Amino acid sequence: MEAMLAIDQTLTLIIFVITIALIVFRVLPETLASLIGASLMIFLGLAPFNKALGEFIDWNIIAILLGMWIITSYMVEAGIPHVLISNIGKRTRTYRAFIILLSFLAGFISMFVDNVLVVLLFAPIVIEVSKKLKKSPVNGVLLVSLSANFMGTALLLGDLPPQMLHSIVGFEFVDFLIYEGKPSSFPILVLSFILTLLIFYKFFPREKSANTISYNMLQIKDVNYRLAKISSCFFMLTIVLMSLRRELSYVLKTYLQQLTDFYDLKLGLITLSMAVLLGLTVELLRYKRKVKGPSFEEILKNIQWDAVLFYSSLFILAKTLEYKGLLRLLASFLEEFLTSQTIVATTLLYWITAPLVAFIEHDAYILTLLLTLKELVQKGMLAHPSPLYWALVWAGTLGSNYTVVGAPALYVALTILRSKGYKISLRKFYSVTIPYATVSLMLTYIIALPLWFM
Repeated sequence: MEAMLAIDQTLTLIIFVITIALIVFRVLPETLASLIGASLMIFLGLAPFNKALGEFIDWNIIAILLGMWIITSYMVEAGIPHVLISNIGKRTRTYRAFIILLSFLAGFISMFVDNVLVVLLFAPIVIEVSKKLKKSPVNGVLLVSLSANFMGTALLLGDLPPQMLHSIVGFEFVDFLIYEGKPSSFPILVLSFILTLLIFYKFFPREKSANTISYNMLQIKDVNYRLAKISSCFFMLTIVLMSLRRELSYVLKTYLQQLTDFYDLKLGLITLSMAVLLGLTVELLRYKRKVKGPSFEEILKNIQWDAVLFYSSLFILAKTLEYKGLLRLLASFLEEFLTSQTIVATTLLYWITAPLVAFIEHDAYILTLLLTLKELVQKGMLAHPSPLYWALVWAGTLGSNYTVVGAPALYVALTILRSKGYKISLRKFYSVTIPYATVSLMLTYIIALPLWFM
């Protein structure tokens, strides 16, 4: 039996490492590589079929992603991002101010919307404005893309790492505002983000003329105000319900005792239910010709189904490591390092994670380490894991900004720039990404040190 277990562990590790290597070096598209790895785990019996699809995949996270994609797709189709951009255009007259404020807006929106979608929305606008001003759009597009990737971990909604914190560790929406009586992800990352943008203001030299940008340059499309109001109301209601998840669960447990399966109300159920209700509301209003807008089928086409498959496959890969006992071995190996003094453990984890995720797919890395930390907690070897959780997700997100391997948003930005005829050397690319990632990591560490890392 021990020999069979050793063989299974070896096969599992080999498949996992090869799959991550295929993703890192982009030998195959990310989704295809992860699907092949997950399929091999199932086909070879390393991950039982029923467990792989039923227990290993975190359907709560998938439901959160699907629900938020549907809701924000309605907001995008209504033209809400263009309203925000037009307001920036009204308040800025110089190119450098426009880029900095647009980068701030990109970071803010990415707290709720996938960062790749933010880049797809904003990069063409930067390129168009740059052309009219006869400026290179490279720095502007890169800064907007880096900012979009920066803020995904500030709240629970924007990116996969905070959603894994909720699902694996149990962090709630409000815990990203304040946790254990201390400011947590949102206030720390917002402060670090603002300071980073102020430092990078120097990337854009002052223009000779103050009137370098005009509102007309932005070419804002018509806004569907009725759809914008409806989708915004559903979005805000979803946020409120998510922030009250624990209280709603308590109400169900107290007053609806016959519904035992619904005592622990899932965030995925909240977001997906609100998305379906929004879709139903819009469809009814479209039928009565009281609102114009896309059909629900058209909205579903906006969902990044390849990302759903990618994340599902990652869960199967990482959970198979846990199922075969490899995470227990990793936890034992890292036990002395992760259970040392808080300042030592968090500092080492933070600064080891940051460069690693530049070359390793950061979602897979964070998922694996979160499961490892949870294993140490369950074994009673880690009494206060919160600082390590924050160190992991902050460094994992910010460190991914070093390279296109770490941050898909940067890869999309480069693709858009090259499709428009702009050639970018590696030196030019890294002259922006390396300082930005390093500055953001240092600022976040300094701010978090007295609060969480000591």
